[in-house]
Amino acid sequence: LNMLTLSDIALFALAAFAVSHWWQARGFKSQALNLAWQRCRLLQVQLLDQSVVLKKIRLQRGESGSLQWRRTYEFEFSSTGTDRYKGTLVLAGVRLLSVEMEPHLVPDDGDSFVN
Repeated sequence: LNMLTLSDIALFALAAFAVSHWWQARGFKSQALNLAWQRCRLLQVQLLDQSVVLKKIRLQRGESGSLQWRRTYEFEFSSTGTDRYKGTLVLAGVRLLSVEMEPHLVPDDGDSFVN
């Protein structure tokens, strides 16, 4: 019989951690995309490319004092169909901390901007 060495076990644990992290990251990205879509729908603008991009990730202490991941995602949206604006949303764990969107033209009044 072949015996597992300590390095085999460490490699297996590392691979399991990587797969688990990747799987969780997919879930957070899906949640971020849903939140961006909801915000765009609320403001009656179009979410472009149907995507969000992870721009920053870091550990921070949550309200309970435990460590959690703080993820910053960027997305693009349009108010007229021909322009592109940037938006940013921040998640702490599964909780939405903030959504910021660049000032943009209001579709009904081409001269007005929304902050």
